[in-house]
Amino acid sequence: MKLKLLLLMALVVGGWLFASPWYTMWRIVSAAEDGDSAALEERIDFERLRDTMRADLTASRDDGDHDLLDQIGDGIVNTVGGAAIDVAVTPGGLAVLLDASTVVPGQDYSWDVERESLNTFRAVSKLEDGSSGPVMTFERKGLGWQMVRVTL
Repeated sequence: MKLKLLLLMALVVGGWLFASPWYTMWRIVSAAEDGDSAALEERIDFERLRDTMRADLTASRDDGDHDLLDQIGDGIVNTVGGAAIDVAVTPGGLAVLLDASTVVPGQDYSWDVERESLNTFRAVSKLEDGSSGPVMTFERKGLGWQMVRVTL
């Protein structure tokens, strides 16, 4: 009896470990396509997402130059880019990004899950023509998952 219970528990835990990233990804994509802002806010850490996007923007500008002209350019890009991130990284903005038909009319994303650890996975998208789409990174929050990064 105890062995059956242990096997059942192992099956449930293993099933959750395998299926929960796919389920989470499906729920976010469905919420984006349906324009369900409340569901997106529940599954996305928007403040952390904005912070990681600002950090990615800053890192993309670091070319090793630190002369005055480069510093001015970095300041402009960080100011304008930061403002654009604040405006775009909202439930509505991500709904547009995650619905492929709004990005490339007539196409849809196919999604794949890439596990990084027990606490992190990436949802990688491709368009029907084979080109890359957004990559979402999720971290475990309790028994669920929350999106913390989007890479374009």
